[in-house]
Amino acid sequence: MIKIKLIGYHFQNCPGFCVERPTGSGDYLLLYLRRPTEIMKDGHYTKVPENTFILYEKNKPQIYRHIKSENSDDCFINDWIHFDFDNYDNFFEKLEIPFNTPITLSTPKIITDMIADLFIEYFNEGDQHEYIMSSKAETLFHKFSDIYRTTLNSGSAFDKYFDEFSELRQHIYNYEYVPSGADEIADKLGLSTSYFQHTYKKLFGISVHQDIIKARIEHSARLLQGSNSSISEIAATCGYENLEHFSRQFKKIKGISPQKFRK
Repeated sequence: MIKIKLIGYHFQNCPGFCVERPTGSGDYLLLYLRRPTEIMKDGHYTKVPENTFILYEKNKPQIYRHIKSENSDDCFINDWIHFDFDNYDNFFEKLEIPFNTPITLSTPKIITDMIADLFIEYFNEGDQHEYIMSSKAETLFHKFSDIYRTTLNSGSAFDKYFDEFSELRQHIYNYEYVPSGADEIADKLGLSTSYFQHTYKKLFGISVHQDIIKARIEHSARLLQGSNSSISEIAATCGYENLEHFSRQFKKIKGISPQKFRK
């Protein structure tokens, strides 16, 4: 179980703020730097940009300072979680998240939103409070690991296309946009089909073709649960002319046939 000791979200410190803990804080620290900062690494200060994460290992030095600017109102703003484990068991090694290393994620807001949620729960009470805190923290780090690996594999594609492609993907899964295939989407975005397909898979780890199929099947599942239409009518509504083909794809994705799913 993960034990949250202290947590801060969008915490503001005065200009010139400095932390010097040569032997650490006695626990692990996840730090999110919302302003450019200098951190001590390999015996000297190194500048890191805003929106940088650092996961400090237990009992390792935590030394960082605010970079002064001409603007006297430029506060040092960061998020942080001090935490420990009942039993560590190489948790971060398994997630392949490096210690004591500046990390820039493609979509930091996903993680900071999770920190905000954890921050709110920190001040709650209840019989399940510690379990909820541990579960939320563990989910946060698993998500961090996923985004970190995808960021490493995707490179500049994130900066250029992630927001636009994510919005597109949301419309596909909400069944607000039902493309005929990759050619149609690529043409709409002004990209070549091959480049669009390559970038999409790099960003989301799945081909756009498979995502379109999954979106159709998920929509059909909602119709099976919430309408009185026949299975053949639902299949046609979701773009399947062949009922047998629809049933095969439905079972492949949902694990059971449309008939059993509706029952």
